[in-house]
Amino acid sequence: MGEPVTAILGLGREVGDAIARRFSETGHRVMAADPSAERLVTARNAVPEDVVFHHGELHTRLGLRNAFTAAVEGFGRIDNAVIIPELEAPDTLLDFASEKFDKAIAKSIRGTALALQVFAERLSEQEDLPTVGVERLRQKGTITFVLSYSAIASMPGQFTETISQNGVLGVMRAGAVELAEMSIRVNAIVAVRPSEERVQSWTTRRTPLGRTAQADEIADACRFLASPEAAFITGEALRLDGGRMRLSGLLD
Repeated sequence: MGEPVTAILGLGREVGDAIARRFSETGHRVMAADPSAERLVTARNAVPEDVVFHHGELHTRLGLRNAFTAAVEGFGRIDNAVIIPELEAPDTLLDFASEKFDKAIAKSIRGTALALQVFAERLSEQEDLPTVGVERLRQKGTITFVLSYSAIASMPGQFTETISQNGVLGVMRAGAVELAEMSIRVNAIVAVRPSEERVQSWTTRRTPLGRTAQADEIADACRFLASPEAAFITGEALRLDGGRMRLSGLLD
């Protein structure tokens, strides 16, 4: 079979569900993994029936290998990965505790580097899909990270989240250069995600378009970055911020 296989590691809230639906709708075979059994149960009711699920940790070498193996066992191969790192609980600099901070950083940043390594190892062991036009020759696989806006702009009360998400962005950029020679593209989406609007009532006052990115819009961006149409894009962070980066101060 020639359909590409996409693994979604970490479901977030509704964003992972939307990504699974979009890839399935556009001809991908999809595996969704999350460390929360409860979150997987919720996802089963929101995604197509042919999506394969995997329950397990996603920040250790063994956990990542198990997740990618689940995709290979379910569909015979793996071509793309969409990774949604877990967001840290709100905290401030005054809450800083070394042990807790070290654990969070290791889980996000080291886990990201391991994900790139394990994915590359997996792809190196499998044959390419049958060639469909010259564009297919330009990518062997893709990884897309879905990050919160704190990856590029800090806000009060998000001390650890800001550092961990920004660290993932750094790993993405370095990993894109390292894996380019293997024709593996690595990118990120940085979005004002739906969860922010529920937590911070002033989101619309800080965003020219007056809202957060919808889950389906994030899914569409993921689908584009994994597609042959984006075959010359790597190491980039695509911002879905409704113009926030261009805004000085608050809107009335």
